[in-house]
Amino acid sequence: MGAGASLRLFENANFRALWIGQLISVFGDRFTYLALLALAVERARNPANPAAELSMIPIVSFLPAILFSPWVGALVDGWNTRRVGHDEDAARGAIVLLMIPAAIHGGLPAAFALVFLLYLANAFFLPARSAILPDLVPEDRLTEANSLATLAGVIATIAGSLAAGALVERLGWRIGFALDALTYFVSVVALACIRPPARAARQERPTLRGTAAYRALWHDVREGARIAMGSTPAIVAIGAVVLLWMAGGVLHVSLPLLLERRGGGVVSGVGTILAATAVGMVAGTLALAARGGARSAWGRTAGGLAGAGVCVALFAASRGRAADLAAAFGVGLFVSVLLVTTEAAIQRAVPVEARGRVFALRDFAARLLVLGTAALAGSALSNGWATPGSAVVGAGALLAAGGAALAPLARGGERRARGRVS
Repeated sequence: MGAGASLRLFENANFRALWIGQLISVFGDRFTYLALLALAVERARNPANPAAELSMIPIVSFLPAILFSPWVGALVDGWNTRRVGHDEDAARGAIVLLMIPAAIHGGLPAAFALVFLLYLANAFFLPARSAILPDLVPEDRLTEANSLATLAGVIATIAGSLAAGALVERLGWRIGFALDALTYFVSVVALACIRPPARAARQERPTLRGTAAYRALWHDVREGARIAMGSTPAIVAIGAVVLLWMAGGVLHVSLPLLLERRGGGVVSGVGTILAATAVGMVAGTLALAARGGARSAWGRTAGGLAGAGVCVALFAASRGRAADLAAAFGVGLFVSVLLVTTEAAIQRAVPVEARGRVFALRDFAARLLVLGTAALAGSALSNGWATPGSAVVGAGALLAAGGAALAPLARGGERRARGRVS
């Protein structure tokens, strides 16, 4: 189906409202991330080496998912997803706005406490956003709808990273939080316009009280885990995403320090790198759309991990702006192939009624280990056990090793695919 047919999805008022809401909120998310980065560097106990404070950003961001994601999927599966998205965006806007006085009067501890609440709300919003899309578009248009939704996120990441990097660098972290809060409130207005067809309205589960509620939740979570662990494609897909997040935990801490040592603004530098990575993700998505069937899912997963790892290591060794941007572009290209492939693998392997729980379990595992790698990187860099450059190389080596470990499975999958064709 051509691009014109895909764009006709915007004639669907419900899809259009969801797409606009996602575009605006993801655009604003870049402001909060870079504002937190600037705040951590500004309030660091040792301004020359803010590794400990930088490591706290992924820890407080991912801790809510570690604590609550196994339960979130089970809850969202039984709730009105439109209401969840609307209410959680309103809550996120209020929380981000409160970060300004909290940071001024309570410093980093108060700001990080609100970051925890922000990502607790986020843990409910993301599964709800993914779950509502099939209610808004026909089943035969889901692939196009998902592609357009991904495009919204990528466009917003590119524009938001560049805009936030420039504005936060020049005007300070307060403007970053204020602008992100504004985007959440605009997104609330967009999501309020969604009116799912009556046939697609989800039936909420009866409210359970006391121990009955916990028993029902635990049953749902155990069932989701059983289904996920019983499928080899789901296990491999979850494992690949976990490795990606583990490397990301190291990069959260080491990348700003590496850019600082190279000179120039840390916040604007990180914003530019994020934008280049997002452009690479656009290229990877387009390449996958054009040649997605040329290799098996195993091959694309292994290649995505290995390619991203090599590009991360090249970034650590690069000298000059152009080389940095080229390496970041390569990382984005391979990461997009990895994420799209693993997402589709789980969707194919897991029954529709359990997907929310399996995706929540994937997020739980990824964030549990990213907390560990971020804390480890922060400790190593704070104590001088590693340099920012060696930490970045280590993150790349972890990804490349994962790709190499999957290579035998990839070769076997491609041989089976050729056998079916012949």
